[in-house]
Amino acid sequence: MTLASVLDEALAAATDAEDQLMRDVFRRADLLWQCKNPDCRHDNPRGAHQCEDCGFMPNGKRIGDRRPPLVSPAELEDIRAALRQHFASAREERPDAVSFDLNSVKEWAPHFATLHCGAQSSPADFSDTKVAEVLEELDRAPDFGAVLRVALHH
Repeated sequence: MTLASVLDEALAAATDAEDQLMRDVFRRADLLWQCKNPDCRHDNPRGAHQCEDCGFMPNGKRIGDRRPPLVSPAELEDIRAALRQHFASAREERPDAVSFDLNSVKEWAPHFATLHCGAQSSPADFSDTKVAEVLEELDRAPDFGAVLRVALHH
């Protein structure tokens, strides 16, 4: 069982009177964090990187950039421009952000991308696009824990 499923079961078993008390205890124990988006306020399990309801991050802001050390601010802006151009020319709705994973030789792989739209994520492939060309120019990542995420809602 995951922490989220255990918390869900405990809250489902609570009476209406117990629910808020349990949520308060779970928050103080850092088992839950409450979304800081004033229009949401959803409780999320510890370890969730985004609100499961609205997609905001634990700091109360929309999903933001994650720039690994070997990617310069200028390179990040080049990727952002290529992504914006891609979605504009494809006439597709632009996501809040796009993340890229590493391939087997620690290069940013255009075919291992994730679109972030609010709380929803979906895979994407930017092979044979300007985005792929920009990614090819980047240095290899030092390890597989690196994350490259480009926010597009700015």
